Amino acid sequence: MDKPLGFRFHKLSAVQANSSISETCHRLALLQKQVQQSKEIEAAISVAVKDLRKAMAPDGQPFIFTNNIEMNEQLVRSALSRCDDIKYRSFRAGKAKALLVYLSGLTDTSKLEKTVIECLTGKLESNETFGDMNEITDLLITAANVTVVEKPTEVITNILKGNSLLLIDGISDALSIDAAKYEKRQISKSENEDVSKGPHDAFNETLSDNLALVRRRTKDPDLKVEIFEIGSRTQTPVALLYVDDIVKPGLVDEIRNQLLSIDIDKVIIAANIEEFLSNRIWNPFPQALATERPDKIVAGLYEGRISIIIDNSPSALMLPVSLQDFMQSVDDYTERPAVASLTRFSRYVSLFIAVFLPAIYVSIVSYHPGMLPAGLAFSIAELRAKTPFPSLLEAFLMEGLLEIFQEAIVRLPQKLAAAAGVVGALVIGTTVVEAALVNALLVVVIALTGLSTFSMPSYTFGMALRFFRIPALLASSVLGLYGVAIFAIVMIVFLCSLRTYDESYLGDLFDITLIADWKDGVVRLPAKFLTSRPKRLGPKDRTRLGGED
Repeated sequence: MDKPLGFRFHKLSAVQANSSISETCHRLALLQKQVQQSKEIEAAISVAVKDLRKAMAPDGQPFIFTNNIEMNEQLVRSALSRCDDIKYRSFRAGKAKALLVYLSGLTDTSKLEKTVIECLTGKLESNETFGDMNEITDLLITAANVTVVEKPTEVITNILKGNSLLLIDGISDALSIDAAKYEKRQISKSENEDVSKGPHDAFNETLSDNLALVRRRTKDPDLKVEIFEIGSRTQTPVALLYVDDIVKPGLVDEIRNQLLSIDIDKVIIAANIEEFLSNRIWNPFPQALATERPDKIVAGLYEGRISIIIDNSPSALMLPVSLQDFMQSVDDYTERPAVASLTRFSRYVSLFIAVFLPAIYVSIVSYHPGMLPAGLAFSIAELRAKTPFPSLLEAFLMEGLLEIFQEAIVRLPQKLAAAAGVVGALVIGTTVVEAALVNALLVVVIALTGLSTFSMPSYTFGMALRFFRIPALLASSVLGLYGVAIFAIVMIVFLCSLRTYDESYLGDLFDITLIADWKDGVVRLPAKFLTSRPKRLGPKDRTRLGGED
């Protein structure tokens, strides 16, 4: 009797002495080719079967569910192939076989165990059967939100949202169970719109939390919330909020139609929606107010505005808006009216400085030095005599340094931002003067311009002001103060022509028919005088406090 061979490795020539190495390699190559051909045939058969199932399914559906749970499992696995984070849990539900399909990380498995698995395994006899899914949902499943789903596309979408899928052998319907669990950031303090008084809670990236923050501030049943899914691939939930008995007639329909007409594959941030709501795509001024503060959203809703909250984005949009809305802060309503009015007026002065101060400096130094007192003119001339560049080039150099400094501060981590501030102060404030690249007065002008930009309550609005400083400088270098005046007129005309949902971007600043709105414009009157909502927004109910103006 031959001894059994052990697991040893031998040379090929020792085992097959009469076979050549080349012939063996040739046979191995043929075998690999046959294996590859079999894989291609298998893939072709899978595609043919999938096409056949799709042809049998209704229009727009990838397949159709059957009464056989093994077949349904194969269909789901095929639709979610190479998705290793999809989990499949088989168990017995009475006499029938059951299958749970869920997305790992987005599904609360403990909730599934208590509301589904324990209910189906602990309350049923081993020989018990079911008639349909409605019987299961009515008598057995204890989850709060369950839905019988017939369309496979809805089933796949619900799984990817974090809901679980329940399939029962012998039943062709599928059951979607709401068991979603998201890892989310807790509600915290606003990072970009902090206030000295007032509430400090801010939106996070979860739509349900953000809607709860709004609902918490008002118990009004006329506050309506409509939720759509935008993005053919991401299917991002987007909520449209408005107060039904206040908002201007037709405004909700117009914005709703705009949202539904957005044809895009992904919606990741609020800016993806905002660009589709702007009527001028090259306009540098924002046409929707982005805010992290729920109190600001509620205040806008009760003025007759509409809010849009996007899932996965900590910023909500409010529209229609005008220039005045970007100049207001929550602190304006927590301070005394006189102090708030002075602060708000100073912001408009800062707006003028942020755009025109460098241009005024260049025009006076280059074209109109006679406008200055003799002592100041001689002092500026002495400072400029030490620098080799013309005033326009000096201004552009400092503007470039300021822009780089601002971007560095914004992009750096907080631990390094302070160090970057010290370096920027040395470069902009000291080194360029000592190196005789620019004069000290221009450094003061640019620093004041930057501070004026930072004083804007809205960062995106401040960015637009930074954009207009460059053409203002060019106009001043060509025509001096006349160029600055012409550019200011052109800018005002442009803002007057800019409209968001029939509202002028300048609001009521130059409209005498809207004099009632001036009480909460450049200045803020006491609350007892703010008896009506802004007329320019066209609300159905203008009465806010007391009688109509």
